[in-house]
Amino acid sequence: MSTVTWLLTSPRIPAGLLSVEAWDALHEAEAVAAFFDSPTVAAVRDAGIEVDLVDDAAEFLEEGGVWIVGDDGDEELREALAEYVAGGEIELEIVYGSWDPPGARLLDLVEAVTRLHAEDGCPWHRAQTHATLGPYLLEESYEVLDAIGGGDPEELREELGDLLFQPLLHASLAEDFDIDDVAGDLVEKIVRRHPHVWGDADPEDLYENWNEAKAAEKPERDHPADGVSRQLPSLALAAKVIERFDDQGVPLDLPSLPEGLKIEPDAVGDFLLAAAAAAKAAGVDPELALRQAITERAGLERLDLQESDAHGRAED
Repeated sequence: MSTVTWLLTSPRIPAGLLSVEAWDALHEAEAVAAFFDSPTVAAVRDAGIEVDLVDDAAEFLEEGGVWIVGDDGDEELREALAEYVAGGEIELEIVYGSWDPPGARLLDLVEAVTRLHAEDGCPWHRAQTHATLGPYLLEESYEVLDAIGGGDPEELREELGDLLFQPLLHASLAEDFDIDDVAGDLVEKIVRRHPHVWGDADPEDLYENWNEAKAAEKPERDHPADGVSRQLPSLALAAKVIERFDDQGVPLDLPSLPEGLKIEPDAVGDFLLAAAAAAKAAGVDPELALRQAITERAGLERLDLQESDAHGRAED
């Protein structure tokens, strides 16, 4: 009975980084074989171990040795091996030479997006810009929210993938940075804003630490709502602006509910719906009315003017 060592490796890990168990099996093997040349095969040969490339594995199976599994898993040979093992003709040992760390499939996604934008890639993707892709980013975000609301894990998994696709596309189009710059900046920001995790700060002060870190990152911001996207729908914009003012301890002049009126949490939706209906009955667009109200009360016009001036200077 021959013994076959089924050597599995990850194509996402540098080929020479094999486990000690894998190298021991390779050095001790009477024969090492594979169907195709690969980075792993090249690394094994560089270590002074002969690797036979075969079209038919029948002779190898009869003699035994280490089989370097290809990136596609060598499915037909695996099925044949299963039959031989079940029949008691071959003893099979599985050795993991390398395996994917968490997040390794993101490398496949980066490679796929790079392929889309290559000269011989997808004409539609090559024709896109940050501006033309912008609506898709918003659309995919809303579809993720729909999936969360629907409570279907499979749908959420798919929609998160579609959303994840968008930053990769934008980074691939950028001329001054790439996805590694984006990821690197994000990691630094996460570490900087969580000193209670990557430092000795008190977890009880996590919100204070978060706000201090944000203020240090953007010292030019002198308005509580600076950085809040004006692209948000008016209700989300109002809630975010109020939150920003509260975080900084700055009182915001807000209208009061009619005296004696108290809204319970489970009645907020109906209250907002009634307010929207009342606005429509008065001939007013509730979206625009709320946007105007929060803009005036929070002084967002000044921020809009500052952003417009900054944009104009950049163009000059």
